Amino acid sequence: MDKNTLLAVVLSGAIMIGWYAIFPPPEPPLNNVVNTVDQTLTDQNAVSSRTDSSELKYADSNLSTAAPLSSIAEVDSSLPSKEVVIETENYRLILDTRGGIGKSLQLKHFKHTKPRLTLSTWFPFLTSFIGPDYRDEVTAGNRVQMFGNHLEEVPAFTQEFINDAKTSALFRNAVFASSAENLVLEEGEGNVTLTLTSPIVNGLQLIKIFEVTPASYILNYRVQLINRSDEVRALEVLYFFGEQRLSDSNGGMQQVSHEGPVFFFDESLQTESTDNIENELPVTQMKWLGVEDQYFISATVPMTTVRNGFFRAGTYLSEPQRNVQSERKLSPYFGVALPPTNLQPNLLVESEFKMYYGPKEDEELMKFGHNLVVSHDMTLEVLAGPLLDLLRMIYGYVGNYGVAIIILTIIVRLVLFPLTYKGMKSMKRMQQLSPRMKKLQAKYKNNKEKLNKEMMGLYRKNRVNPLGGCLPMLLQLPVFFALYSSLSSAVELRHAPFILWISDLSQPDGLGITPLLMGASMYFQQKLTPQTAMMDSTQAKVMQMLPFIFTIFTFTFPSGLTLYWVTSNILSIAQQQIINRIKTPEMQD
Repeated sequence: MDKNTLLAVVLSGAIMIGWYAIFPPPEPPLNNVVNTVDQTLTDQNAVSSRTDSSELKYADSNLSTAAPLSSIAEVDSSLPSKEVVIETENYRLILDTRGGIGKSLQLKHFKHTKPRLTLSTWFPFLTSFIGPDYRDEVTAGNRVQMFGNHLEEVPAFTQEFINDAKTSALFRNAVFASSAENLVLEEGEGNVTLTLTSPIVNGLQLIKIFEVTPASYILNYRVQLINRSDEVRALEVLYFFGEQRLSDSNGGMQQVSHEGPVFFFDESLQTESTDNIENELPVTQMKWLGVEDQYFISATVPMTTVRNGFFRAGTYLSEPQRNVQSERKLSPYFGVALPPTNLQPNLLVESEFKMYYGPKEDEELMKFGHNLVVSHDMTLEVLAGPLLDLLRMIYGYVGNYGVAIIILTIIVRLVLFPLTYKGMKSMKRMQQLSPRMKKLQAKYKNNKEKLNKEMMGLYRKNRVNPLGGCLPMLLQLPVFFALYSSLSSAVELRHAPFILWISDLSQPDGLGITPLLMGASMYFQQKLTPQTAMMDSTQAKVMQMLPFIFTIFTFTFPSGLTLYWVTSNILSIAQQQIINRIKTPEMQD
């Protein structure tokens, strides 16, 4: 290279260095810095041996050179915040940029309460027994609200840094930058993502990524915790996913399903009572965890290696309703604990969760997967499940769940009719044997062994099974309990009307008409049953009290179940009338 060429190269280099010294390039925006995070797994040697390497990822080497930490000022937490709305055809989620928290999640197809006619309208003292009339709307738009918002210290999608209350408070008050103003998903669209990015707080930064799935109740949630400082940070972090939603009912005794903490562990459903939570209830190696009530569930599946979940409980003062005073109540909330981490500079911890906030509809729960469908727990499910499926199929034809319940009852009685017929015939034969049995009892009153022998001989001669009359009742018991479970937990019956005063088959009959019909039909059925004539005076008195006792019980039963019982009693009366008209052979001594 000659002298002129060498001089030209040196002068060119000097000019370029001088130009960039006088006119430096603009700093890239924060979002671009975050997007340079490499999505490949780090070498396990780069992090603490206490940390699961599957949760840690390197920041690209350009992160520190492109934007030195000293040049990224912490954002003022006093800045005004705003609400960001994510709306799908199933729910409306509102996020607050202050803290990047979930403020509201309303289900668009389910109302919180439904007005109904009830005796408590005129007799307030009955409110605690049969519930209120729900004339007042409880939530905005009166939609089901999956975030209770009654425990202000633990809103959904917030976090807590253990042994670092200052950082926790700063993040809670920091204003996150949102990647979009609002998101409205139209039918047929694909998944949409919204990102909330925090300012740097004590050398740490949070990025919350929400991926919305249309036509379902699934929400994918990803959190990146980045160490923006030049020091190793020892961190223990908790992520919270929300508290128990406010119950639909204020009074009444119709609630039969579990309410509170629930999780799936060792291939089985586990439930806990909120009253049993003292400070914290830890759960480990769970597949999913959440909080549930009679018809709805909030649940989370950790998609990254998170082994430890927990439940806590907080107290709140319920809002006073008409005829119902406010009271202090306990409400559970849930979350997960990340493994303790020594987070190196320019590294991040990424945690991913799949979440479900919605109804216990089998079809929707199956979309979510992860065995969440077992949360729709029913007594005698092997029988309750097919009965509920049959009820849904009938509803598809008649369009009224009250009518569907009546038709289902008729089908059940027809299936059981052969056994019921034999049982009723056996009871009638036992009634005809009653005079002869009384003679034997009087004759061998002092010789029980001889009495039993003679009675068994009398049964054999007349081909009577003394237990035959009990068989129909025993067969109907599991059917009744299965229907009780399925009708009480089927979200399809929630707010489903029947006729006139019955506007909600999942709630008790507020006027008590169907319970009174049930009691009257049960009493009339007893009068027609031959077996009552064979009882002693004590047994007869107990049987006479049963219609009254069950009438009181059914005042608190869902009106759909009471409707089944009334229909079943009417069919039994019709069957008994037919049996009583059939002539039977004469009895032999």
